[in-house]
Amino acid sequence: MKRSFFANLLVVILVGWGMNLNAYAVEPVRVAAIFSLTGIAAKHNAPLVEMVQLAVDEVNSNGGLLGRPVDLLLLDNQSTAIGAALAAEEAIHKNVLAVIGAHWSSHSLAMAPVLQKAGIPMISPGSTNPEVTRVGDYIFRACFVDSFQGKAMARFAHSELKANTAVVLKNIDEAYSLMLAEFFSRAFREIDGKVLLDAGYRGKAVDFSQLLQQVKRLQPDVLYIPGYTRDSGLIIKQADSLGIKAVYLGGDAWDDIYSFAGDAINGSYNSAPWHPDVPFPTSAHLKKLYFQRFHREISNVSAPLAYDAVMLLKSAVTNAQSLDREKVRDALAATKDFSGATGLISFDQQGDPLGKEVIILKWEQGHPMYHGNIHP
Repeated sequence: MKRSFFANLLVVILVGWGMNLNAYAVEPVRVAAIFSLTGIAAKHNAPLVEMVQLAVDEVNSNGGLLGRPVDLLLLDNQSTAIGAALAAEEAIHKNVLAVIGAHWSSHSLAMAPVLQKAGIPMISPGSTNPEVTRVGDYIFRACFVDSFQGKAMARFAHSELKANTAVVLKNIDEAYSLMLAEFFSRAFREIDGKVLLDAGYRGKAVDFSQLLQQVKRLQPDVLYIPGYTRDSGLIIKQADSLGIKAVYLGGDAWDDIYSFAGDAINGSYNSAPWHPDVPFPTSAHLKKLYFQRFHREISNVSAPLAYDAVMLLKSAVTNAQSLDREKVRDALAATKDFSGATGLISFDQQGDPLGKEVIILKWEQGHPMYHGNIHP
């Protein structure tokens, strides 16, 4: 009886140990995604949140990160810089491996110093303001930067549209819009173009008639509006109703702009990071994966950047063979020729993609059509 009792006790102990070891082996890896789930930026951020979730599901279906499932924490920055900083603090408290986000530059600029100080890698899908990654060596982005994006659109306006004069209208409450406007204006002047008016408006404005009356009197060849979807769309709709004949130009934040501008958007151009017609192999994979999941095509040209951000993290963890934040950061910094849905990505010393092309889209019949690429 004694032998049987101790034998049974040993079995119980070993089984218990095995269960504890197994539980440890499959302990999830926490990754935070910080985006605008509420507030003025929520609609603009929603397609990227959806894409992050799709990417994480794919990672988990293929074994997770080093055999451990990813536990995605969706944190709301409430469409404010203060909210972004608070969300970053929450991510630190939750002991995350890394952070995906934010999308708007003003939000990323607020949370980057918090995460840099904590030594947590951050990968922004779409924050194009150059200052975002200047915060420190733990901050990366999947998109091109405004210095190139603004210059590319100025070159396009002058060389292809034969524009000699421009008016720039910028959202003074958003770092993204201010920076992009600055780079466009500077580049346009450098190629002998004339900026007839460089004016600002508040982010929550809905009536732009006073500004647009000035634009109408100046009769520029192009009207550059590097704002987000809502304000840019409203400006275009109101400009069209006033009979302004300029060609409307914008940046990479014109997602779903038709819902605000209507048919007035037709004939306009904007820069973008992606389009369904790009030839990249991973883009074809993503389009297929997305259709299988949602039974519709990808309509948002910024959303694939969020997929790439998650997959860049997975690639770094795989290359590092570690879940140590510093080693993951080092592996991110060493990324070379990563095959993303938005093209090949190799990081420079600042954490910016090298040689990322700008795609020019032309709006026709309410849809953004692929027009061409501009190389750095």
